[in-house]
Amino acid sequence: MQYFGGKAKIAKELSVVLNNYLIGNDKPFIDAFCGSCNVISKIDSNRIRVANDKHKELIAMWQWVQEMGVDRLPTDVSKELYYYIKTSTTSPDWLKGFVGFGCSFAGKWWGGYAASDNKERNYATNAINTIAKKLKGLSGVSFTCGDYFDIIIPERPSVIYCDIPYRNTTGYSNGAFNHEQFYAWAYSMKALGHIVLVSEYEMNVDEAMKGNIVWCKESKKDIRDSEGIQQLTTEVLIEL
Repeated sequence: MQYFGGKAKIAKELSVVLNNYLIGNDKPFIDAFCGSCNVISKIDSNRIRVANDKHKELIAMWQWVQEMGVDRLPTDVSKELYYYIKTSTTSPDWLKGFVGFGCSFAGKWWGGYAASDNKERNYATNAINTIAKKLKGLSGVSFTCGDYFDIIIPERPSVIYCDIPYRNTTGYSNGAFNHEQFYAWAYSMKALGHIVLVSEYEMNVDEAMKGNIVWCKESKKDIRDSEGIQQLTTEVLIEL
């Protein structure tokens, strides 16, 4: 499923780095901003795994497909159906989550009917196929919905991965993100003995923090510029 800000392009390599923190131990893994689940679906399953996100329709979708599979997801979503579901007060949250992300331009929550940019591509079917590929890796994952600071972290040391909204980028659907508040919480988790790892763009990392970068990868932004070009950037993983 296409998802704005998702880690589809780099998840395979990123998950190798994250799994290295889990070798030879049973530390729980907490994905505090799970989004499209590209990362947690590739994390070693021999432990407690928690996938959290503040977006209730997104989490409802993941909980639904985890239980029901993908066979009942709509394979053809017309423009009329897309906008009907968007404004409907009776459509279930799981369906809104699937259509609102999977059938929207660039995977941005209700960011416009995606099929309008490519008549030959079935975005609903594409979303179903990508979700289906992740389902095996999501077996046993506990999904929770809420703010990162409300996640119940196991008492024993955990590995907490945070794919936060990046600084100076297009915002998500849940409003402005308070980076200062987040880092205060993240350092409090570190003080309790947890391993805290944060994704960012390298250009947003302060000089004082660059020594904490444990991995980097050149990638392309989801949104194209005014000339239709996907700009290159460098994704990094920081260990606090």
